[in-house]
Amino acid sequence: MLRPVTGTESAADFWSGSSYERIAETYAPIHDRVVSALAIEPGTRVLDVACGTGGVALRAARAGADVVGIDISADQLAKARHAADQEGLTVQFDEGDCQELPYGDAEFEAVPSAFGAIFAPDHERTAAELARVCRPAGRLALTTWPHDEWLEVGERAGRPSSTGPDATDWAREDHFRALLGDAFYLELQTGEWRIEASSGDELWDLVSSAMPPLRNWLAVQSPDVRARAERVYREYLASGVLTRTYVFVLGTRR
Repeated sequence: MLRPVTGTESAADFWSGSSYERIAETYAPIHDRVVSALAIEPGTRVLDVACGTGGVALRAARAGADVVGIDISADQLAKARHAADQEGLTVQFDEGDCQELPYGDAEFEAVPSAFGAIFAPDHERTAAELARVCRPAGRLALTTWPHDEWLEVGERAGRPSSTGPDATDWAREDHFRALLGDAFYLELQTGEWRIEASSGDELWDLVSSAMPPLRNWLAVQSPDVRARAERVYREYLASGVLTRTYVFVLGTRR
């Protein structure tokens, strides 16, 4: 399962140091979908929560929006700022925790979070903050992973299941409605994410180095455990293709 990381410093470290931008690039169609679904226009005030390397924030800025991106990882933010500078885009990137957003009430018209806010350990605080900063009639967009075959492969490889709040809980309709339903009119959609590499080896190199949860877990395993896990993952990825269904939650602020 996808486990949250507790503690601000440990969470920042957890999401730093990997080549996450390589995976983020494969989310491009999802980022496009998020921006389109939010109907972002010139002047729209946008907060990209847990923005990572800026995939949604940069697209919103290209559409002429007034964009702020916030993330707990200074490392990811540095990459986002560099990408914005390379394109000549103006985006305010802030370091901070989505469980305690440093912004005023009802400050933003659009609040996206693509595979980001779901990883915060306190789901109730996170949901309350997303609602607090979103204006009445403003729009929310979240993407999340369900508990699927990819995570089951991880369990077979020896990665432990969560013992606390789990990011995949956000994919359950009863869970996200309990968290957000009082503040938002909600709509559930799904989509497919797909990576195609030239070989299983190339795909393993990508996911093992650029997915922070997998990379960090592998880094602390003994050689024997790591070797066994690698065999399980390589067998699953042998075709060079990884496909996952994601959940797309859209909301309109009440």
